[in-house]
Amino acid sequence: MARKKPIILIPGIQGTKLFNVNEKDFTTVWSGVKKFFSNIHMLRLQKNGISDIGAETIIERADVENLAYSEMINYLKSKGYRVFIFGYDWRKSNMESAKDLEVYIHKLRDKLNISSFNFLTHSMGALVLSSYFKLLSEPERDKVVNRVIFTVPPFLGSIEASFNLVVGKSRLFNSSDDFRKIARTFPAVYELLPVYKDAYSFEDSNTEKNFDPYDFATFWQQVQKVDPKRTDTIAKHQLIAHRLEKLGEVRDQNNFIFDFSTCSLNFRKKLIVLCGGNSETKHKIHIQKKEEHLKNFFNYETHDPLKNADGTVPDQSATAFKSSILTLKVNQRGIETWVDSRFIGADWHAFFLNNGRVQNIIKRFLNDETERKKWYDSAGGKIEKVV
Repeated sequence: MARKKPIILIPGIQGTKLFNVNEKDFTTVWSGVKKFFSNIHMLRLQKNGISDIGAETIIERADVENLAYSEMINYLKSKGYRVFIFGYDWRKSNMESAKDLEVYIHKLRDKLNISSFNFLTHSMGALVLSSYFKLLSEPERDKVVNRVIFTVPPFLGSIEASFNLVVGKSRLFNSSDDFRKIARTFPAVYELLPVYKDAYSFEDSNTEKNFDPYDFATFWQQVQKVDPKRTDTIAKHQLIAHRLEKLGEVRDQNNFIFDFSTCSLNFRKKLIVLCGGNSETKHKIHIQKKEEHLKNFFNYETHDPLKNADGTVPDQSATAFKSSILTLKVNQRGIETWVDSRFIGADWHAFFLNNGRVQNIIKRFLNDETERKKWYDSAGGKIEKVV
């Protein structure tokens, strides 16, 4: 009997702890569960989006967050799968993480003497894997992939990233207001900005006509006339403009990092998307002319959230490939919300992989148990195919 293909787990943004390894005790700089606010300024990146800004700071990845991933890892191992965890520095561009993933996979191929893997991504992990596929030729992609499960993927971004950069606090980071200044140096946060259709609504028709999500001059909430003495504000604007320009270089396939709809049917049959539903999710930003000193004002409150997604990633983003990849929606149930809020917090997006129905779907898809009609259904139901 052939041994099961190993699984490479790619966590989401802030799913990997970050340490400063240039200290004798490897100081924890970021943990999504326990915030180390005295150290977070070490997370700043230089303009190149790769190097830490501190001269004696060297940030590297550590272990993944237990609450979000340990249950799934243990579940898969109990089913006979070898699980390899690709933690990464989630501050940096997904293209940078993809290059590290390529090296990681080469090492695993040599170590295990195999050529193909199963991939399980959570949240922004989908963008890391998309970026990796962008580095490969079609034959190389076909060879390396056995199965791919994308869970709660922000293929076209989320307004939570915009909220975090403009205002500060969001469900994405749920951190201090001061964190937005640090997050503005992270390429990955920009790569999570919403680029799906109707992500923005406009009060002014000229603003809509000139709008370009990759051009700071037409897009960003900014001070219209900056005092030339305010070198800090000018530097901030230059950094944001640079990051948005780089974002346009990464999302160069009709706003996708990688357009899976262009892949062969045989390849697309190896993929599945699991998104979340029944949790209130902000899906639109209203851009209005409200303040004289601002070019545009980002109003996040005008549009009511829709209760049809996972709380962080809207449907327009998570289900972007519903016409070409099997996409299933697992709706949150009231009893689960109540139980989760008592033990780990009621965040459907962050703890999606802890759900038993999600785990059942993943197991059946990996085992190729997909012959019967509605093979994805299980106890508790509330799972639907998105068309």
